[in-house]
Amino acid sequence: MDNKQTKPNILFILIDSLRADKCSGENRTCKTPNLDKMIKDGVYFTHAISPSDASLVSLRSIFTGLLPFKTGTIKNKRAGSNMKANFPTMISILRNAGYQIIGKVPSLVTFNSVYSEFEDDEKYSVDKQWPRLDDGIGLEIIKKIKIELKEPWFYYTHILDVHSKVNPKMPPLVIPEKFDNKQFGNSRYERAVSATDYWLGEILKNVDLEKTLVIVTADHGSFIPYFQNDVEISLEETQITKLPNIKTPKFLNSLKSKAYTILRDNEEKSILAKIKNISMTEYEKRNLLCIYYKKPFRVLYDDLVRVPLLFIGKNIPQGKIFDQQVSTQNILPTIIDILQLEENICTDGHSLCPIIKGKKIEEEPVFIQSSFPMEKEFGYLVGIRTSKYKYNRSIDNPKQNVFLYDLQKDPKEERNISNEQPKLVDKYENLLNNHLSQTQNEEEQIGEDEMKNIENELKRLGYL
Repeated sequence: MDNKQTKPNILFILIDSLRADKCSGENRTCKTPNLDKMIKDGVYFTHAISPSDASLVSLRSIFTGLLPFKTGTIKNKRAGSNMKANFPTMISILRNAGYQIIGKVPSLVTFNSVYSEFEDDEKYSVDKQWPRLDDGIGLEIIKKIKIELKEPWFYYTHILDVHSKVNPKMPPLVIPEKFDNKQFGNSRYERAVSATDYWLGEILKNVDLEKTLVIVTADHGSFIPYFQNDVEISLEETQITKLPNIKTPKFLNSLKSKAYTILRDNEEKSILAKIKNISMTEYEKRNLLCIYYKKPFRVLYDDLVRVPLLFIGKNIPQGKIFDQQVSTQNILPTIIDILQLEENICTDGHSLCPIIKGKKIEEEPVFIQSSFPMEKEFGYLVGIRTSKYKYNRSIDNPKQNVFLYDLQKDPKEERNISNEQPKLVDKYENLLNNHLSQTQNEEEQIGEDEMKNIENELKRLGYL
């Protein structure tokens, strides 16, 4: 890495909900020739861990390089609460370094605390379905990169093309017709990955890698509601239970609500009955049934927190793949190191440049936290992941909702061994407490109107 050269342009591509195991390896049926070439021509980390299972908490950590609970409330009950303003972000750091800052991001109130520093005219609206690269966003990105940016530039884009449906109320995956067949993946999720790969190739054709650093990662992973063995089952496009849109007097609202609950429960029972006699592993069940099984959806499995992390372009060597566990929290310190910025910026992450250069760096445990509770008001999980074990437990009670998985013997996390390994639980509890003790968390308050807007938005998108 040549420190004397001019500052590289930076293209940061965040693909919402993209799982690491669908970007490389044999456990996939999607077609990703462009991503495969990018990995071959750059530096790829196969075990990058997101600090959370949902976008906002993860993005806060990516943009600050800090443990997520330092950037706002750890329980994240107020999903759109503002980040604390007493620390620098990726945007402010690069702006101070002379970069033109552009963001092609969703125009959602929920993300205002992260994306407020981007130019408003680059935001795109999200309504009844996730906007896709194929809907024109891909061409807009290419046009901007080709003719409209002043160097050095930082172009960040948040792509929703593989945002899977893990709740019946969520918008369905809309896949370009060309890619919506088994040639590009068995599941709809994998076909969406194939379609996104096509656009990665189109975008990269218009990027000068001699003077541009490209970063590709995800905010978190996803379950895939699909199963194929002797029988094929897909719940990826499960229909939403609806009652007829008939106006009723207020005193009948409770009866209407009960009728909805009965219809929804009957729908769920019908689906579960269809698969009752089909042999499935725990891993297969939780992916297929994540729409209906609430508790497994909240545990911080690798399906949800293991993401791709790729660097390619200026100052990046070619053909290096690292299996060492790292965190997306390390991205900002790595950018600072590559640019050789002299600002005294404190982060909890560390630069990945020494690893890229071949130095042996001791693996650090990665702190993880859930953005959804196991129950309605309680049961948020916090935990620690190493390359050997993963430990989750309730943030409110160390003895509640305890999960310990041996990742080497049980990589799909199908067997909770917390009751069998009390000494290991104690060891990882100590590691967890070391992280939790680093800061006194204070919840950021937001206005009542903003909170209402956020809740309405989350309901519209199917999260509530």
